[in-house]
Amino acid sequence: MDLNRIRLGILGIINEVINYLLKGNTSSKVIGVGASGDVTKEFDKISEDIIVKGVRSVFNDNVLIVSEELGARRYGDIKWVVIIDPVDGSTNYDVGIPWVAVSIGVARYRRDGTRVKDEVLAVVADVFRRTTYEYYNGEVLIDGFKAIRLRRPKNVVFGYFEKPEAYDIIPAYWRIRGSKAALRSLGSVALEMIYVGLGRAEALVDLRAKIRNVDIAAAYRIAHTLGTRASLCDGTPLEDFPIDDLLSVKCLLAGYDAMVLNKLINAYKLIKRSNY
Repeated sequence: MDLNRIRLGILGIINEVINYLLKGNTSSKVIGVGASGDVTKEFDKISEDIIVKGVRSVFNDNVLIVSEELGARRYGDIKWVVIIDPVDGSTNYDVGIPWVAVSIGVARYRRDGTRVKDEVLAVVADVFRRTTYEYYNGEVLIDGFKAIRLRRPKNVVFGYFEKPEAYDIIPAYWRIRGSKAALRSLGSVALEMIYVGLGRAEALVDLRAKIRNVDIAAAYRIAHTLGTRASLCDGTPLEDFPIDDLLSVKCLLAGYDAMVLNKLINAYKLIKRSNY
């Protein structure tokens, strides 16, 4: 199957979802619970339905689709894996905060396990800005033009903290780093991963065990190509994380490059030692 044809199909699907989300009369009614265990709102489900219908058409029903609402759903003779997040930043979208993404990653199915590094196409779209980030043919494109990465990252760290102890890694990182950096928590981990890739931030940390592979699979394929390096807190490279099932990413560390990631890992080790 021609990859460019797949790419054009995926871009069309994402544009359809964005048009739906921005039309102004979507519903936030809770209609159930998704495979992830989170509540499903009507706009989540309709966005997913648009993507699933489109993906099944693009791949002639020979596809495994992984999504937060659907779980892992097999169609026909599986040749491809497509991992999707129809609305990354659902809370932001619901309250009108313009920091929301649609993500789709595409990989050829591997019987021995399909992983982030197997993605041959990845697309993340900023819904409100209508900006599209792509990994395609070994390059990263922004709205079809080659992405330019800052040579030095901005002094910004993205993080998610729901318990006081989850914040401990930040002062530990600052000690290792030698100075403080601005801290931001914006609500769409896919877009934040992209920004780390572009050098608009230097790091992303999430110790909540709440994000899933659907949230970051496509975004990390893009960011990794730009030079970002990420891992679980035990040091397992994020590029080796499976994408052929819906799985939790229990502890995420991502840095502008390997040097920043190493500092984050050392900061995590430091707080773990101090807690025992």
